[in-house]
Amino acid sequence: PLGVGAKGGRPAAAFPGFADLVRRQLKRDYREEDLRSEGLSIFTTLSPAVQAQVEKAIRGRLPELEKLRRFKPGTLESAAVVASANQGEVLALVGGREAHYAGFNRALEAVRPIGSLVKPMIYIEALGEPERYNLASPLDDSGVSLASGDGKRWEPKNYDGKTHGPVPLYLALAKSYNLATVNLGMALGLDRVAERFQELGVQRPFHKVPAMLLGSLSLAPVEVAQVYQTMAASGFRAPLRTIREVLDTQGQPLNRYPLAVEPAASPQAAYLLTWAMRQVVQQGTATWLKERLPNDLVVAGKTGTTNELRDSWFAGFSGDKVTVVWVGRDDNQPTGLTGGTGALRIWGDIMASIPNQPLTDIPPDGIAMINVDRYNGRLAPKGCGRAMILPFDVDGLPTKTSNCGASPPPEAAPATADKAEPPPPPKAEEKKKSGGI
Repeated sequence: PLGVGAKGGRPAAAFPGFADLVRRQLKRDYREEDLRSEGLSIFTTLSPAVQAQVEKAIRGRLPELEKLRRFKPGTLESAAVVASANQGEVLALVGGREAHYAGFNRALEAVRPIGSLVKPMIYIEALGEPERYNLASPLDDSGVSLASGDGKRWEPKNYDGKTHGPVPLYLALAKSYNLATVNLGMALGLDRVAERFQELGVQRPFHKVPAMLLGSLSLAPVEVAQVYQTMAASGFRAPLRTIREVLDTQGQPLNRYPLAVEPAASPQAAYLLTWAMRQVVQQGTATWLKERLPNDLVVAGKTGTTNELRDSWFAGFSGDKVTVVWVGRDDNQPTGLTGGTGALRIWGDIMASIPNQPLTDIPPDGIAMINVDRYNGRLAPKGCGRAMILPFDVDGLPTKTSNCGASPPPEAAPATADKAEPPPPPKAEEKKKSGGI
């Protein structure tokens, strides 16, 4: 027998997904005529140890998720990217569950709606305006009805179908409230928000419409990793790279186009956003991580779920690693998984198995810790039961004192866009539509 495998041949490179990105970046960073020389030595940023753990996490978790959703084996696919937070060096990249076989590289080519992963990109824009917004600023989580281009009305809903009234900014992000986010984005202005997207690293064209505030823009996992690297690096965007050096046949380095680190957001706004994204893990849509990760590993992140549960995302970072995971189906049928019940599980497996530094509590210059009423951001009087110490940009310190307890606090309902448990398996009449068996 010839021993031909049904999965295709194994390429010369042991890590074909990572090698795809190397080839792309060679074309981006070096002149084509220089790359035509034979005998070049290319030194990459790949960490085989991290790569092995990412592959193991995807390989081990996907069958469990398929069993949970009563899918036949091989139904779900996944992609993941791990990079260093400050340098933007790609340490590992997996383009599918069969990581060692060349083919469709989902980490680079699966351009899918990102859902609620977009929300931190809106909140960092607000927090960059400290005179107007802080972590406790009440956001209006009430109904939205906007005219759309086709003559219809765009009326988004929260995942639980409820409204929650005024909600503190940090809690609106932690609970992933759609209506509060849309109202915030519209108050900031679509032009401003779109410009912030681009500054954070979104290079792909997108439609400047209200639906972008809830993640209608589509990105590949590696593009999401670029955006989250910027947020993890205190607002400084370092172009993701896989290549450290290229030497010619004489051992001399080739000339390389300079890749400069660029400021994309203030360090103060990035710190405040990171604090809020830590609450996603502490009390929001990613509390499962508290059970999976070591107690001393402080991380920040965001779940993402798209319409009809077609895409499950989780993106986040520790003190030195940025990791993005996507779970979905190649046929774009529903997965039955939210960001919290799908991609989050793989993300937790990866981060628990690789070396990580925890996020630090040391704020940058320009941040002060203030005791305030957690529901309105005003100074908390002595004995206030709603008092909480929050970080503030010194350019927007509170000056008014709260009448703590005089009015009931806003509702902080536990239902979120990425609830802790998955929905039940599809009913018999729904199986054909959802892809279940």
